[in-house]
Amino acid sequence: MRVAIQGERGSFHDEAARQWYGEHIEIVECDSFPEVFAAVKSGAAEKAVAAMENSLYGSINQVYDLVEEYGYPIVGEVHLSVHQQLIAVPGHEITTIYSHPVALAQCETFLDEQYPFAGRVEVPDTAGAVRQISESREPGAAAIASAYAASLYDMPIIARDIENNPANFTRFLVLDPNGTVPEDADRATLVVTTKNDPGSLARVLLVFADMGINLSKLQSRPIVGRPWHYRFYLVVDCAGERLHRALEGIEPLTTEVKVLGEYVFNP
Repeated sequence: MRVAIQGERGSFHDEAARQWYGEHIEIVECDSFPEVFAAVKSGAAEKAVAAMENSLYGSINQVYDLVEEYGYPIVGEVHLSVHQQLIAVPGHEITTIYSHPVALAQCETFLDEQYPFAGRVEVPDTAGAVRQISESREPGAAAIASAYAASLYDMPIIARDIENNPANFTRFLVLDPNGTVPEDADRATLVVTTKNDPGSLARVLLVFADMGINLSKLQSRPIVGRPWHYRFYLVVDCAGERLHRALEGIEPLTTEVKVLGEYVFNP
């Protein structure tokens, strides 16, 4: 099975894909999220795993837009606890630290305290940073990445769990063009465009509330070509017939509703 991810072997995307599908998969490495979706469209990959949200840094808006654009059903979520490690070429004082800009920001407190004079170099991928220093053996070079990446490239971890906040989770979506709705589905992701009337969004949310349906996420995105008009992504804790009754209830309040996926919530 070929699974497209943003990043390369050893990345957090790689971990999430293997957590969902198991170890016996072929990872299709992509440099960007648009490339991930294009890989599935071209047939280079059969499935995709894409980060949607980080508990500290918020939503990845580009992924929302791509999920709607391509229409690949969401078949599940993976919630990954993100822990960053300092990985270095042994035998040298650390003078340069490579990593993805988000990872560098997540470890800023540790770096400021322990390595205030070391240069920080942004690279496209955390695992790529480890691969780079593993191949170059650059004296004084270090990388910030996962323990999985360190193990993959047989590089020593100098300091463990150096992130600013240990409550650091990333939510990944699992996408499958041939995905079907399981009988025990209990979560759905929707995109809703409300009518441009006062209180229309509030009334949509009230329909779900009156039915006792929990709203796990609400995210607004601008509608291209219509300044100051928005569509809304909703994650609701229901699926199947109950969801369909709710959709009937909001139909008079909306101009468009798309169901992006119904699946079992089992992070």
